[in-house]
Amino acid sequence: MPTRRLPCCFPSLLTLLVPLLAVAVGCDSSPPPGANATRVGDGAANGAGSSDRFPLTAGKYTVLGIMTDRQDNSLAKGNVESTLLLHPDIGCMVGLWSANTPAILAALETSDKQGEVQIVGFDEHPDTLKGIREGQVYGTIVQQPYAFGFRSIEFLTAIARGGSVDVPPSGRIYNPYREITADNVQQFGDEVDAMNAGNGPILDPMTKKTDDSKQVSLAFVTNGTDPFWNLADKGCQKAAEHFNVKVEFQPPSTSTIEAQKRLLESNVVKQFDGIAISPIDPENQVDMINKACQAMPVICHDSDAPESERLFYLGTSNYMAGRAAGKMIKDALPEGGKVMMFVGLMEVLNAQERSQGVIDELSDAPIPAIYQSTN
Repeated sequence: MPTRRLPCCFPSLLTLLVPLLAVAVGCDSSPPPGANATRVGDGAANGAGSSDRFPLTAGKYTVLGIMTDRQDNSLAKGNVESTLLLHPDIGCMVGLWSANTPAILAALETSDKQGEVQIVGFDEHPDTLKGIREGQVYGTIVQQPYAFGFRSIEFLTAIARGGSVDVPPSGRIYNPYREITADNVQQFGDEVDAMNAGNGPILDPMTKKTDDSKQVSLAFVTNGTDPFWNLADKGCQKAAEHFNVKVEFQPPSTSTIEAQKRLLESNVVKQFDGIAISPIDPENQVDMINKACQAMPVICHDSDAPESERLFYLGTSNYMAGRAAGKMIKDALPEGGKVMMFVGLMEVLNAQERSQGVIDELSDAPIPAIYQSTN
């Protein structure tokens, strides 16, 4: 696929200390259970605050809805408990974010449904991997957050030192996801243990070597404090050592756009050489991201803000990862049945894309052309 090469230099705006524009959150309450996912590929509007789409029929499956928890673990468990009460014949529960699968496991442990409900998850939370080993979780789709951290630092370092990054016309650099089941969970768990111990790999270079004599300072901003980000931090640390740069790993104090806004404002003042950010609510963060882009190179990781002036997105093809989770559901529940999805925030693009991927796969819908060459 043809690529576009980013400019080898970036204008220095050291005097840019204008505060970033404030952005309204819109509503302090959690989206209602069954919050709608944005449709992918048909141009439909984001219906993240409505529930009129669910339940829906997807092939042999009935998708009951998408329950959100605002990254509150107690609410996440409560959502599962409510589902068990309202739908005792539930066939499969899907955790779209790292913390959701452990919440499903915790709720099932105190119910009479343990072992009767199939579970498909995302990410490599220790409880999820343990659940796979013990036969309680069918499988999980992992995004390799270590690579998010390592590649973000590699790419931003190359740009800061006058190098370049080859970016596809889509503006998205996809990091392959992996499918973890009972067949490979032990090997994968050993890899995770090594990364957590600081023994993660130096990834094969995707940029040309540049002069490492220039001091470079970078910031890696997450969308929260979930353990999912621990491996991304390890990747940042490994890359910082390898490329001889300074990196600040910055989880926001709360999973809100205001907390990320404060970090971006502070990073502009500190005059970093580049920022990688996982936007919490991309539609409502375009202005603040663009303000940061005027001061330094900004890329998105994990979740994209495609309408902003960010240089590119680095991360999973979340729609295709959702399709992979859908295939796991088909394998785990081949005769069909009721499915409920759980996630922290539906405002985040990765949640919208994953949930739509699951639904489209269960429906045997064709893969949109823009995703056919990803992962």
